[in-house]
Amino acid sequence: MSNTILNKAKDTFIQEQVEDSFNDYKFIMSVLYDHFKNEVNKMSEKEFKDYLENELGYSEEMISNLFKLEAVQQ
Repeated sequence: MSNTILNKAKDTFIQEQVEDSFNDYKFIMSVLYDHFKNEVNKMSEKEFKDYLENELGYSEEMISNLFKLEAVQQ
């Protein structure tokens, strides 16, 4: 089997899996949760706050509220 045929078969499989995945809400939530967790997991408090403000455009009030919410939930 040539690599071209193999690659086309793999691409077709991947496309079908992606399309089927959108019907599974819990799966999508899990993938997104893992993505965002990996993105911020190792950040210090300062790095996280800078990321929220500078990269995502959160206001100081929004950032402050996130940390207040966290304190209330503990």
